[in-house]
Amino acid sequence: MTNYIFDLYGTLVDIHTNESKASLWKNMAQIFSMMGATYTAPELKKRYKELAERELHKKLLSLREEFHDNSIVEADIEIQLENVLGSLLAEKGLAVDERMMAQMGITFRSLSLSYIRLYEGVPELLHKIHESGNRVYLLSNAQRLFTEPEMRMLGIYDSFDGILYSSDAGVKKPSVHFYDLLFQKYGLKKEESVMIGNEHRADILGAEEYGIRSMYIFTAQSGRKPTKLPENCREINKITEVLQCD
Repeated sequence: MTNYIFDLYGTLVDIHTNESKASLWKNMAQIFSMMGATYTAPELKKRYKELAERELHKKLLSLREEFHDNSIVEADIEIQLENVLGSLLAEKGLAVDERMMAQMGITFRSLSLSYIRLYEGVPELLHKIHESGNRVYLLSNAQRLFTEPEMRMLGIYDSFDGILYSSDAGVKKPSVHFYDLLFQKYGLKKEESVMIGNEHRADILGAEEYGIRSMYIFTAQSGRKPTKLPENCREINKITEVLQCD
């Protein structure tokens, strides 16, 4: 049996977002203000970044203590977006609940989104992996707040035997702690597992450092294509080639 561990964005899902565009912060400022938390667009964007940095520092100190690992750096950390959004509302005297945070998170994501779609053949591939007696897992640098609704919208959420989002773990790829949390949570064995992803550093070098095999797929979201891959990594041209290569 093989455990196929997939990255999400850029590997299974083709997506483009832009959190820097002025219209996003203008619209979010209007939404906040209509809820009673008055911000101008520049003020909201600035405060959002400040609060995100504060959350990052808090999480860094917390995880160094939790893992007894002072080598963890800010680049390894993932915060929860809902904490930032909640602080933005709370600072203006508003009470915050989970439902409100979910709605705000989805709204923020929707306003930043240009497009989102599955790569060709993804549903069929996930089905074939299960048909062949293997298992499918997701290890994604992502915010559960809006990633889970996106996966449900795309019809693939129920295709996984296990899912771990970096926002829930507090760490992200390529941290070996993130990989290890997935393996501990679902009782996976390294010799039975392979990581499939489009990001050289996070997915491929992260998998190599953790001690598992990998498959690399180059997509528009991959950045610069690496000149060399690890010996235990195979390159594929299409996501549908996963079963052909293993």
